[in-house]
Amino acid sequence: MKVAPGHLTARQKLFCQHYVGAGKHCAALAARLAGYAPGCSHVTGCQLLQKPKIAATVRALEATLAAELSITRHEVIAQLVGAANLALERGEPGTVIAAWKQVAAMSGFYRDMGVVAGGMRPRDDALRAEYEAMSDAELAALVAGG
Repeated sequence: MKVAPGHLTARQKLFCQHYVGAGKHCAALAARLAGYAPGCSHVTGCQLLQKPKIAATVRALEATLAAELSITRHEVIAQLVGAANLALERGEPGTVIAAWKQVAAMSGFYRDMGVVAGGMRPRDDALRAEYEAMSDAELAALVAGG
C-alpha cells in the first residue's frame, strides 16, 4: 500500500497514539501495541521516533492532550518540585531523586550532557555504582546539599 508523501501509514498513526497514550512514552510498548513485531519492537520503536513526521505527530498529540487537560509544562514542573520538597521533609531520598530527575529531564538539562534515553551512558557506570553504594542517609545529605 502506497502512502502519499507527508502522510503516516495507519500503523504509524497507531504507534503515535499508543506512544502518547497506553504506551506511556515507551517506544517498544507502543510499537507492539501498534502491531509491529514484538521481537524487534525496541529497535522499531526507536527508529519510528527518529522519523520527523512521527516525532511531529507525537508532539502534536502531546500538545492536544496538554490543552485538553489545561496544564502547562511549568505547572507540571512546579508540582514535581513540590513533591520533591514534600518527600525531602518525609525523609524519602529515593522519591526526591526521582522527582528532581523528572524536573531535570523536562527542563532539558540532560540534552547537553549526552545522557541517552533510558539512563546513563556506560562510561558513567562508576558514578552509578557510587550512588548505589550510598546509604539513604548519605543520599539524603547529598540531596539536601550537604
